[in-house]
Amino acid sequence: MAYEWFASAFERYLRTMELSQRRLLDAQQDACISWAAAWLQGPALPEGELQNRIDSSLLGSVSLMQAHADNQRDLMLATEKSLNDMHKRLLSQLEKSGNHPSFIVMKQALQLGQSSGNAVSKMSRQVGHFAATSFSSASLNAARDMRRVLRRQKP
Repeated sequence: MAYEWFASAFERYLRTMELSQRRLLDAQQDACISWAAAWLQGPALPEGELQNRIDSSLLGSVSLMQAHADNQRDLMLATEKSLNDMHKRLLSQLEKSGNHPSFIVMKQALQLGQSSGNAVSKMSRQVGHFAATSFSSASLNAARDMRRVLRRQKP
């Protein structure tokens, strides 16, 4: 029982890390390409084109930060799945053990722990996603807001 659980948990972790690594490498490549493109032709570009290149480089940063947030979420999900699997295996073993009052209390505690753990995990994933989405686009939003203010101030 313990070996099977550990093997499945470790396999899930490895799959998650492989996906995370591919996602992060793709985001890094996109960011580097957009950053290099923003500065290759120098500052002697029309203002609109320069602004588009700056926005593109900022979008590369957004995708890079979002990749980190997605990786964190996937690791949390893998951990949650492994813990749920462990809870199911423990409950199955307790079911086979009979109906002694101590086993009933242990079953109830495991069920309560699993329910509350799932609720907290879901909440923290939602908060993390909101924070990562808001934080990752902060630089792009700030640049756009700054340009709006500058346009209003031009005579």
